[in-house]
Amino acid sequence: MMKRHILFSGIAMMLAAASLTLSAYAQSSTALTYQGFLRDNGQPANGVYDLRFALYDSPSGGNQIGSIVFVEDVTVADGLFTVEVDFGAAPFNTGARRWIEIGVRPGNSIGGHSLLTPRIELTPVPYALYAQKAQDAMNAQNAQNAQNAQNAVSAQNAQTAAVANSVAPNSVTSAGLANDANSLSKVSGGALSIVNGHLKRANNVYFYATGLKTFGVFHPNWFYLLPQSQRGIRDWVPLAFDDIKRNIGGGSYTATTGSGPNEQTIGEYTVPVSGYYMISANVAIHTWDAINGTVALQRQVSNNNWEILGAYYSKMYPLNSTQHDGQTIHGVFYLNQGDKIRVAAYNRSNNLAAPRRGSFYDDPPFVSENHYLTIYLLSAADAPQ
Repeated sequence: MMKRHILFSGIAMMLAAASLTLSAYAQSSTALTYQGFLRDNGQPANGVYDLRFALYDSPSGGNQIGSIVFVEDVTVADGLFTVEVDFGAAPFNTGARRWIEIGVRPGNSIGGHSLLTPRIELTPVPYALYAQKAQDAMNAQNAQNAQNAQNAVSAQNAQTAAVANSVAPNSVTSAGLANDANSLSKVSGGALSIVNGHLKRANNVYFYATGLKTFGVFHPNWFYLLPQSQRGIRDWVPLAFDDIKRNIGGGSYTATTGSGPNEQTIGEYTVPVSGYYMISANVAIHTWDAINGTVALQRQVSNNNWEILGAYYSKMYPLNSTQHDGQTIHGVFYLNQGDKIRVAAYNRSNNLAAPRRGSFYDDPPFVSENHYLTIYLLSAADAPQ
């Protein structure tokens, strides 16, 4: 019994690739030229053989793609043979990977073909069959007509570079892009990828701070929320967070400025990139009326002018006519690069205070994470029209 298998040398593959390029571009043919090396019982084969070619979507098992192609009475000399195999353009339209399975039998035989293993994966050259469908790919041999060649210093000397660095319009389908794990990352400059079916961004903006900064004990149950220098202000006053859990993506945060008797709260986050942001804020304040201590999320519109993005009025505690609860301010807002965001409280007395651990706030337990500011970039975008 004869034992036959196909071996490919580097030269054979290069010759096949050159032939495929001519078939796809110059001749507009779907046939691809296949050159191989056949051994018979360990020796280079000589004689006439019948060959059988089939395409699959997997190196083993899988599904057959398209029809089987039979090429009979192929002359093999010193193991070398060259045939033209035409599967048509359809098997390559999606850009998916393909493996070719080869069967062989003596040319004077009418029996079955002996299948050779392993299957051979077609190199990217056969996918030029799909590129001929693209409008500009037919002009790829002429770099002067390629999109990127227009910007080349010498278009006539940049033919290969221009084709390699351009994508012909309509030459890549959405299905082809989705099936190539590396394409999305390449197109996005490495910023996007798909992991387990989910879109992943390499770059993001995320800020998360907790714990209101306080300035001395006001009462056994409360802390001052403002330094001495700001307690007399009868207006909106910024609150500062002193525990920055996360700050990625280039945004900056200033909690306070100055020191000692000149210290002041700032509490400003500077936006690093324009886009749509999800913002959440929560502050629990103790005060003695429903206006003092009103909490707001604000954006700066000029040096001393802040607009309110969202605010809440805390409920009065019925037993002692004081308030010491918090409600979440939450929403999606469009912010411009350089915008400043802060959490502020309205002060009309010297008694703006935050709960102090070790008081009746221990039931339920008081935790610093009850006070927080979270800013997350959903999508970088131009300003809405």
